Amino acid sequence: MNKLFTAVTFLTASSLAIAGGHGGSMDHSSHASAAKSGSGVHFFGRLYLGYDNKTTGAADSVDNIRDNGGKSRLGIKFKENLGAISLIGHAEWEFDIADGTSGADSTTACTGARDCRTFDLHVGNLGFLTPLGYLGMGSYESPYKTMGMYDSNMDTALALNSHGGTSDGAFGIASTWDSSVSYHGAMGPMEIAYMRGMADDVGGSNAANVAKGDYAFGLRLKHIMPGLEFGFARAHDKSGASNYGTSNDKIFASYKVMPGVGVFYTNEDIEIAGTNHGAGDITTMGLHYTMGNNMIQLVAASGNMDTATTDYDTYSISNQMNLSKSTNLVIGYTRKGIEGAGNAVRTYGLGLTHKF
Repeated sequence: MNKLFTAVTFLTASSLAIAGGHGGSMDHSSHASAAKSGSGVHFFGRLYLGYDNKTTGAADSVDNIRDNGGKSRLGIKFKENLGAISLIGHAEWEFDIADGTSGADSTTACTGARDCRTFDLHVGNLGFLTPLGYLGMGSYESPYKTMGMYDSNMDTALALNSHGGTSDGAFGIASTWDSSVSYHGAMGPMEIAYMRGMADDVGGSNAANVAKGDYAFGLRLKHIMPGLEFGFARAHDKSGASNYGTSNDKIFASYKVMPGVGVFYTNEDIEIAGTNHGAGDITTMGLHYTMGNNMIQLVAASGNMDTATTDYDTYSISNQMNLSKSTNLVIGYTRKGIEGAGNAVRTYGLGLTHKF
């Protein structure tokens, strides 16, 4: 508790000290602004490096300087006008500038050819933008991730999905789907997205991470009230335990209470267990408070798992200090406390991000 109080005090003091500087806002997109080449291809990227201190139960803490979430990215994109429709291309690679491997840790990541790559494809796709919406194929971040994903620390050591505060894995909020077709459309305040796996080759070290027939969809409503959005998303694994497969379902909402203050809520009905949670329900509530060039995130989450002894609570506090339009520094603390005999997981960390 003393450590948490110290973290809160430090973050509050930092906010007050820097308040009145340049206003900053969160960029929830997968990339920053891009430079444009003469050929019409846009190049973009993001460099991230973080320090984290992680303690599990009574074991000694472990320090690291790394980017295990693959937050560093290099990418290209283009849009070509074909008349009534446009061709859109997007390719984005993730990497770790601390240890040079695209996997989680340099000592354990090299278990297969794909994990040992310095650059690992995050998403890559081609598609057509038509009057009826976007239709394409390749690899994508699924609607289960892109709709209702409010964690500003995603892909860092402090991320909620790494501490059970939200789902994880291919069918959770961290989901990226290979070998899929994708549709995305919008009409007025309604936005809809659908993806379906198309690969029979699943399970090998270089094969698709979702099977043919797996699907994900999302429905989001915005601007019905100023500052309000809400919706529903599902990720379905057709090879699940039941005859009809299993699904992760998510209800989400966010509301801008006043300038600089927003609240958000997600409730996930989890049938597909991930690395940091079992099957059950995860309820997450949080607040974003912007003051000057600081954005503070406060989150409380609870996991009501099917196995009662693994119920848990997750708490997180962080502050993103925007040093410029392209660079920010994040410092924070996230704790997952498990009921019963489970070991609590506590992570302190800071990270520096530069977008270009």
